[in-house]
Amino acid sequence: MPVSILQKSTAKIAFAGDIRDMKLLDALTEASLSGLTGILKLKVPRNEYYFFFVKGSIIYSSNMKTTMDKTVLDIIKYSGFISREKLVKCEKQKSKEMKTILEMLIDEGFVSMLLYSKVISTAMRINVVNAMLETEGNYSFEIKSKIDQVHGVKPIVISQLKSIDTLIIENRHAVKTVADSLYSEIDKCSGAAAYLKPKQTFIHNAIAAESDYLKFFAAAVSDFIEKKWSFPRFFLKDRLLNSIAVYTFRTFVVAALCVFLYLALMTTTLDLKNDDVSGRDFFFIREKLSRSLEHFQTSDKKRTPEKSNKKEDRGNGIKLKNNKK
Repeated sequence: MPVSILQKSTAKIAFAGDIRDMKLLDALTEASLSGLTGILKLKVPRNEYYFFFVKGSIIYSSNMKTTMDKTVLDIIKYSGFISREKLVKCEKQKSKEMKTILEMLIDEGFVSMLLYSKVISTAMRINVVNAMLETEGNYSFEIKSKIDQVHGVKPIVISQLKSIDTLIIENRHAVKTVADSLYSEIDKCSGAAAYLKPKQTFIHNAIAAESDYLKFFAAAVSDFIEKKWSFPRFFLKDRLLNSIAVYTFRTFVVAALCVFLYLALMTTTLDLKNDDVSGRDFFFIREKLSRSLEHFQTSDKKRTPEKSNKKEDRGNGIKLKNNKK
């Protein structure tokens, strides 16, 4: 299905379509060949992608589900270029400085501008690969008069995306497996030792490589299909093991709390009195109340001898009434 070009003067929409009718790569290529400046929006289930063009070049990309700062910070964390102590230090100081962890890492000099430039360029390309894996959604290109450049980001060459698209057509499962396991360590590496190092995360190898991330990703996926390297088995992946450990600990704590409450309840004796109250008990209680009242009035009279005779007579009257009872 060809791309439909709309009049720019009426809606500021250059073209629109559905990725089931035309692939995302074709839409990106159309915007590049037309030399457009604006934003290509791709709406998919549970997410939305944005590709920023300046005169036909992709200078930036982002998505609604995960912010670019979070993606960059995750790459920095799992790439191993920053120690855990530095991350913890910036985590503690971010509330005082009113800055994000990423800003603190840059201000403290832990992340150089060269590393930041490579990481954010990689994050942008990861976003494009994930968008190309989508199978449902619609896109539209909105014309803009000006798009501000993002400092440190290397533009994407559209021709580099063709190799990714070919791999997706031939083996989508392999591309998705690698794209979803960027932060996992490489287990075995037999035929791709020139650019991959085992016991290091995939993203660490990608950042350390001299080539562009898209070229690196395409070569790595091709070798992954040929079984020249592999990730650990599903049940040995770091994230899965961490999740199992966390949920096991939570289950243990909840079980221990339930056992404690059960034992506390079972060892507590509750004495319930089911004795019937008889009429004799009622008269006995009334007699004790009368004597207590008489004793109270007598002691009160001894403490206040200067009171008037009128009050004494009133007290005697109460005594007489009590005696009659």
